[in-house]
Amino acid sequence: MHLAQKYLSDIPRSSSNKTRERFDQYVAKTKLEKKHIVQAHCALGALSYNNQDEKRLPFSLLINTLGGPAMNSRLNLALREKYGFVYSIDANYAAYHDVGLMSIFFGTERKQLYRSVDLVLRELRRLKEKPLGVVQLHKAKEQYIGQMAMSEENNISLMLMLGKSLLIHHTIESFDEVVGKIRKVSAGELFEISNVIFDESKLSFLYFVPKD
Repeated sequence: MHLAQKYLSDIPRSSSNKTRERFDQYVAKTKLEKKHIVQAHCALGALSYNNQDEKRLPFSLLINTLGGPAMNSRLNLALREKYGFVYSIDANYAAYHDVGLMSIFFGTERKQLYRSVDLVLRELRRLKEKPLGVVQLHKAKEQYIGQMAMSEENNISLMLMLGKSLLIHHTIESFDEVVGKIRKVSAGELFEISNVIFDESKLSFLYFVPKD
């Protein structure tokens, strides 16, 4: 607090009267563009939970299980380890004030593009058709908690996370509080979320393919 007052107390307060139009006109689309590239690329996604929704933490856990940075993510095992179609594939979740974005991105050979998309959709269907088992859920939670603990070792990452929490939620939860919430997430919650967010009729697709 002393350091904050020393270096930040002279900064004048400011406020803004700008208002943001609510994002509620989303319609699922598919778009293909040809470019001077070697590989084909696909980005697919849909709307998800905003940063005030209580489901944002369970959904973060689900996205991490689906396509987080670990080599054992479902998408990585399905597309890279089993078939060798991709070098990397990521699933991401970004939560904003009034809307959230779920996205999946990968690059692959042109001839494997639509086969790769089918494999992604298959993994989404698996999450919609069968809840995670007890062991699967436990491993998913422990891995996510471990990743969070490691990220807190980066001071810049930690400060950004704390600042964002204070600005958005007007509070800062301790690491133990967040871990407690993660441990309470049930397989039923993740199953319900999967069937809401991974509705294929609500997915948008953007393809970049080689021009020739």
